[in-house]
Amino acid sequence: MRGRPSPRDTALANVGRRAREAYAAGLALERNHAPAAAIASYRNALQLDPKLRGPSLRMGKLFMTVGQFQEAAKCLAAEAEIDSGNREIGRALGVALLKAGDRVHAVRVLEAFTRRWPNDGGGWQALGFAYIAARRPRDAEVAVRRAVALGPDLSSEHRDLGALLASRGQDRAAREEYRKAMALDPHEATVWVNLGNLERRAGHGEQALRCYREAESRDSTLALAYQGQIAVLREAHRDADAGAVYRRWVDAVPADLDARLEAVRFFDGLERRDVALEIARDGVRRNQGAGDAHLILGMALESAGHRSAALAELRRAASLGSERARPLIDSLRVAGPGAAPDDSGARRA
Repeated sequence: MRGRPSPRDTALANVGRRAREAYAAGLALERNHAPAAAIASYRNALQLDPKLRGPSLRMGKLFMTVGQFQEAAKCLAAEAEIDSGNREIGRALGVALLKAGDRVHAVRVLEAFTRRWPNDGGGWQALGFAYIAARRPRDAEVAVRRAVALGPDLSSEHRDLGALLASRGQDRAAREEYRKAMALDPHEATVWVNLGNLERRAGHGEQALRCYREAESRDSTLALAYQGQIAVLREAHRDADAGAVYRRWVDAVPADLDARLEAVRFFDGLERRDVALEIARDGVRRNQGAGDAHLILGMALESAGHRSAALAELRRAASLGSERARPLIDSLRVAGPGAAPDDSGARRA
């Protein structure tokens, strides 16, 4: 009969509905902080309807947040094919490519983006970073200045222009841009880090130290603020003060196991293995299910001569997925028992 939908039309409508439902489920999972499940739901939506707008964009953003930039770029490129007129996607794709290390493609994408949307300051800002990565400093300055002209009230753009000018030895102009950035956003921590870097290169250690401390006071999770202080203090042979910074760092960001490993190695290098063990044990207490936390404790125990306890922790690390544990386990086996075993180290962890 005329006007009655065919079975094929009905089947397609059902598939489209199920795809939209899977996409909606992915959004709900994102809101509930379940990114892996959200990605699975988005993939399901795309299997049902490969032309559905949104799932690839959402996956790209999720992959960006966990540092999987190549996967993010693949997803964003797929979304760009579906929704080529979406300005957000084009800019995000260029940034993802840049973070993935594909500088040539990133420059190409962002140049095309700025030709299509010449009044998008974020696009010019991203292009400036791409030019820096491609070692084209003059082009980078032109791009970042264009971003500043389009968005003169954005602190980040003055900050980035300042960093670019500082890298080219234009310290006075860099300081002026940092001053503008600070005035626009007094709470922005990275401006203070950049200024600290400038002061340190100029040989002004105390001024640099004050800048890094200002950065820490604004964002206690910012690794660069601690790393800057530690570098200045170690250059001045102020190891006790550097150690205090390490302690603040691991307390402020207990899940940052790279920072914890750096702290353990620092104190071990000072032959303060008691402090190194304390920091390593604290890492296990705070991150029981993290293989690298047990890895760090195993390394600290081995350095302190507790090989039996170290081997137990390294085996635990391997069982929790730490890829770095296996070579250390093998090296301990080859080295033999060495010092008298002290399993109390493992029990205290």
